[in-house]
Amino acid sequence: MLFTYPREDQVCAVSQVLQAETQNARPLAAFPAWRPVLQVAVLGGLSLWLYASTLVRLVAQWRHDPNFSHGFLVPLFSAFVVWQERPKLACLKRRPSWSGILILVMGLCLLLLGQMGAELFLSRISLLFVLAGMIVFFLGWNFFQALLFPWALLLLMIPIPAIIFNQITFPLQLLASKIASAILPWLGVPVLREGNVIVLPGKALEVADACSGIRSLMSLATIAVIYGYLVERRLVPRVLLALASLPIAVAANSLRVVITGLLVQYWDPDKAEGFFHEFQGWLMFVASLFMLYILHRVVRVFWPEGNTKSSSSPISVSSFTSPIGSDRVTRQLRSLYFVIVALLIASAALALQFRGSLENVPSDQLSSFPKQIGNWVGSDLQLDEATLDTLGHPHYLLRVYRDPAGKLPTVDLFIPYFSSQRTGDTLHSPQNCFPGSGWTAEENRRITLSVAGQSPFPANRYVIVRAGARALVLYWYWAHARGVASEYWAKYYLVKDSILMNRSDGALIRLVIPMFSGESAEEAEQRLSPFTDSIVPLLNDYIPR
Repeated sequence: MLFTYPREDQVCAVSQVLQAETQNARPLAAFPAWRPVLQVAVLGGLSLWLYASTLVRLVAQWRHDPNFSHGFLVPLFSAFVVWQERPKLACLKRRPSWSGILILVMGLCLLLLGQMGAELFLSRISLLFVLAGMIVFFLGWNFFQALLFPWALLLLMIPIPAIIFNQITFPLQLLASKIASAILPWLGVPVLREGNVIVLPGKALEVADACSGIRSLMSLATIAVIYGYLVERRLVPRVLLALASLPIAVAANSLRVVITGLLVQYWDPDKAEGFFHEFQGWLMFVASLFMLYILHRVVRVFWPEGNTKSSSSPISVSSFTSPIGSDRVTRQLRSLYFVIVALLIASAALALQFRGSLENVPSDQLSSFPKQIGNWVGSDLQLDEATLDTLGHPHYLLRVYRDPAGKLPTVDLFIPYFSSQRTGDTLHSPQNCFPGSGWTAEENRRITLSVAGQSPFPANRYVIVRAGARALVLYWYWAHARGVASEYWAKYYLVKDSILMNRSDGALIRLVIPMFSGESAEEAEQRLSPFTDSIVPLLNDYIPR
């Protein structure tokens, strides 16, 4: 993602050759000076029409999600880089390439797939392909090579897909809790760690998403790239600064957890929350920036810039020559290019308008799910607001089923249901949730459930442990009478159903029973199977098919 631009003397050398080329070119017919400006304005307006809903949701996520608030900075800095490089860009000769149309069409296809398939990341990443396609088609591969850094920088403004984001957050949470629980005893604070929960004498600390390091990592990585571009000419140190943002963010957030533990132990347990906790976050981010600066100074000491050649390589005219594009494109052909691009963008926008923005949003009947199933009698529980914020505020059923006679196991049934997943709220794997409550995994495997009246489908069998207690978890994803165990298959069917059925609803089915001492997972699953066999046939009656 880090690239080095040519020095001024190199660019001037290229420009002299290019000027010699242009002097041999035949003069073109008179052409109104305002027409290119009008064409740019028209293409800009069509692009805004096409991406209006995508950009509105993107900016809204920047505003409301602290993990990606750095998104506001990225396009501004990218535009600054383009503006700063305008003298070098002026030296390049336009060599439009028809291969740009292929990139543009691919970008528009990604947008259509993302919009129709309820996949925000595809919709957003398509913007970069559309932009790249227009650069190559109108200006050529030489211009795209020169603009590669500001174009690639725009990747940092696009939020990571939730299915990947959760996979990154959990290991960082676990790492921060392990480091903090190893340091605190050296400072006189007794610690018991259970998953991502650090139990202190005065309070239990949960290493939540905000303390995992992912928030500061995203912002710090962005600033590291910007800092490297502004103060460092060499490629290797730039890459080193960007890569260093990961260990620096982890170290800073581990230190944040340690400081929180010291506040709980030696001052006031309530100081672990509220203003002091948030202030620590800002303080640790400033400390991260200072560590990044110190690292750069160390690099300068051991590897002075004057002792090495610039990583920039001489540029030849051939490096800017597109093998596909024409050497001399008339202004009439440029108008043809404009018409082609305008028609493609307008066609994609009309296709989305024709499909319509309203999807089929069915209503669920979870609230009327039977409270008595066989000899089990259920009682409802409520989730707190913080948990609902993490889950994305789905419709949900959280119920504990007990046998009054005490002969059958107590079962926790949890069914979060999203009637629409187009806005980014989606189902979360229980494997990312249980560690936040202090549970650790003992076993995790895939099984097949065979229930009368339903085709066999895969499910996850998950054994968790906390403070000596063990529990068996069975869970799977359910949508339109179909059960799958994998998050990725659930995402695939979400896109498919959104395109074919114009629906993006889905649910997670999770069953939990406590395990006896010495009981195997197979034995616990056998005890749970009568309840499982009873509820699976009911799912289609209360979760829309």
